[in-house]
Amino acid sequence: MRLLPFDDPRARRILEVVPEDVRHESVHAADARGLASATEAFRLILTRLQGGQVLLATGLYRLYPWVARNRSLIGPFVPDLPRPPVS
Repeated sequence: MRLLPFDDPRARRILEVVPEDVRHESVHAADARGLASATEAFRLILTRLQGGQVLLATGLYRLYPWVARNRSLIGPFVPDLPRPPVS
């Protein structure tokens, strides 16, 4: 799994099907089956994380809409990691 900023060329390629005016409103995740957004993307991400199965089993992934609405409160607690290299 790789986190990409919206302006990364790889992310732009993946997200070209998402209208630009709504692209930043949600989290997106892509795998071999295609692109998922919002709650479905969060569910997909959790399937890849250690311990994510617990959150899936409890249904906590459905909290994504609340998380999305409260980004400004949550953002300061998310570490600013270095960008992945462009390949």
